[in-house]
Amino acid sequence: MTLDTFVLLVIACLAVNLSPGPSVILVTSISAAGGFKAGVFAVLGMTAGAFIHVVLAASGVAAILATTPVVFVIVQYLGAAYLIYLGIDLLATRRQAAASPACSPALNSWQYFRRGLVVDSLNPKIALFFLAFIPQFLNSVETPGFLLSIALGSVFLVTGAIVNGSIAYLVAAGAMRTRGRIGDWVQRWIPGSVMIFLGLRLLWREN
Repeated sequence: MTLDTFVLLVIACLAVNLSPGPSVILVTSISAAGGFKAGVFAVLGMTAGAFIHVVLAASGVAAILATTPVVFVIVQYLGAAYLIYLGIDLLATRRQAAASPACSPALNSWQYFRRGLVVDSLNPKIALFFLAFIPQFLNSVETPGFLLSIALGSVFLVTGAIVNGSIAYLVAAGAMRTRGRIGDWVQRWIPGSVMIFLGLRLLWREN
């Protein structure tokens, strides 16, 4: 693989990771409400979820599943349902905190990790990226194989961790300076509503 081809791969990975979607909204909402550490654990979970797509694509399983529309639809609906659940949970947590702050404990690190894992493992955007883009870069090498596919997919994981980690840091730093009603909108109402919207849009998207 030439340097120019590798640079194109990095740019494509950055473009996908920077595009607005469930991953960006999730890390934004978690970092705003739970701080940078919570955001980091969510990013680690998202990386693990994306790695599942890397392995499926490298082993050829993803290509086989792509020929079975019902499987993709099931994954799409599960991802949409989970996004809607997270959005509703975020808005409900806001109401609980307003009623009784002592009754709204913060999630632990594993729960943040799990949310990131589920969102990215059920994110059809990531699955489509590996099905559409990675094979093009594999065709540019003489001996494509499983390990090379994993290596190319890891570029997406690294760029995603950098992008989402940066978002977590910036959002957490900004949330510390935001108080009162504005902070409530930034931390809960906006990301919660966007999650529900993304989930509904995913449900209604044509296959």
